[in-house]
Amino acid sequence: MVFFFESEDKEAIIYMGKDKFENETLIKYALPHDIWFHVDTMSSAHVYLRMKVPITSYDELLEKKSVEECTHLKKCIQECTQLKKCVQECAQLTKENSIEGCKKKGVPVIYTWASNLLKTDDMEVGAVSFKNHGMVKKLHVEKNNEILKKIQKTKTEAHPNKKEQEIKKRLELKAKQEEERLQKELSEAKKRQWEDYQVQNEELAQSNQDGDAADDFW
Repeated sequence: MVFFFESEDKEAIIYMGKDKFENETLIKYALPHDIWFHVDTMSSAHVYLRMKVPITSYDELLEKKSVEECTHLKKCIQECTQLKKCVQECAQLTKENSIEGCKKKGVPVIYTWASNLLKTDDMEVGAVSFKNHGMVKKLHVEKNNEILKKIQKTKTEAHPNKKEQEIKKRLELKAKQEEERLQKELSEAKKRQWEDYQVQNEELAQSNQDGDAADDFW
């Protein structure tokens, strides 16, 4: 069984395994661009964040705010960033579902791409490592009752068809990557057109100057 939570960010889905055996299954079937959360150096639930439109950068986990909206930083020049609500919800669930971590005021929670998880045959059930430790991010999490109560109220239990979801999300990711590729090509084409236009203008201006000089000579 898998626990699902409805994020306040409607574009996100949060899920976690019921126990370490279910965690083992999720390690295998999580999609590459799901984000995995765990309390660092402590036992805890494996919490996953899945965006309905797959993300390809950690920057997409940030919510940009203008200076006027910014309240969590004392100094801010133009704009500041804050973790999206869905990330905060995952962090709260991760801390709360740690036997040791839930008793502490604050804990370090790590997160990384599901595709960065490393599982070998000699590891205990539910245990993981990382293919690239440089891709693991860390944040300090203190209990926030308001966020925690809201997200816990949405908890449901289900048997997801993991293979079907995997195929669907991979197709969505492929479509997004293709769209990004086309946008990049279009942007580069426009840039080349502008550069060609500037070169032509410079050549025309130079040609006019040469013509004026010839007229003056004769």
